[in-house]
Amino acid sequence: MIDIHSHTIYSDGSSNVEELLNEAQKVGLSLLSITDHNTIEAYSELQNPNIRNKFDGQIIHGIEITTTYNGETIEVLGYGFDLEIMQQFLNNNVLTFEEKQLKEYELIKNQYKKIGVIFDENSIQFDPKLESCRPAFAVEIKRHPENYKFFLNQESIKTDSGFTRNEVYNPKSLLYVDESSLFPSLAKAIEMIHKSGGLAFLAHTFAYSPNIANDLLNIITNYELDGVECFYTTFTKEQSDYLVKVCEEKGMYMSGGSDFHGTRKINHNLGIGHGNLCIDENIVKDWIHRYLPDFDDSKYKNKSIVDR
Repeated sequence: MIDIHSHTIYSDGSSNVEELLNEAQKVGLSLLSITDHNTIEAYSELQNPNIRNKFDGQIIHGIEITTTYNGETIEVLGYGFDLEIMQQFLNNNVLTFEEKQLKEYELIKNQYKKIGVIFDENSIQFDPKLESCRPAFAVEIKRHPENYKFFLNQESIKTDSGFTRNEVYNPKSLLYVDESSLFPSLAKAIEMIHKSGGLAFLAHTFAYSPNIANDLLNIITNYELDGVECFYTTFTKEQSDYLVKVCEEKGMYMSGGSDFHGTRKINHNLGIGHGNLCIDENIVKDWIHRYLPDFDDSKYKNKSIVDR
């Protein structure tokens, strides 16, 4: 079982590196990647054998770079890159976590004032060093029933992730905020990964608004992605099967993970998602040995992806 999509306190997860490795060991992962948002700081801790030895499985370098496509905020996962080269690209092209949160707060605040959303600025409390402003905005905005008319999808009122994906990031919503100024372009994000020696995968296609899934083939055609995240906590079997088919037809690689954030994302448990994710090693067999030559493939040599 593998999980190559997870987060620590270096971005917006609640677990430190040691806690994440302890959990990976506990659930029996054979392969792990720490894919913090726009940072690779977690990997400095893995130089300490007292921390690295907490987990018996293998670890591949990873990152989740935030970008935009047609005005919508999306993410690209990078794997296998050189840490020093990637750090230079991050220094030159990406805001720090804190910088991004503060600028995003100003963008959302100004846009919502402009369109007449009711909120009290003093009630929007968040720590920009550790967390996004969006959940705090969601709580405050939902506190005023007069704001419900702005929601494109009433389901967005129920969850923070729904508010983010269906409203803030969705150009079709009145609550949409153009955040393209905060991130490198999609082409640049992919270039950063490639020039660092890594592979670029589109993250969780069906976690965005339907716009992205509907335009997936155009994205694949027009951008130099190496693969697609085919298995993810919230995907249905039909969604995963579709993405696997796309990868097979287009000759693209596959990845998958829980998007573990510790206590900051409910039911995104490491390795198992909401209980039945259990991603088989088989999905990475076509590319993992490029970066981890000693990865033990004996567990999946005769297995099919559908038998995971």
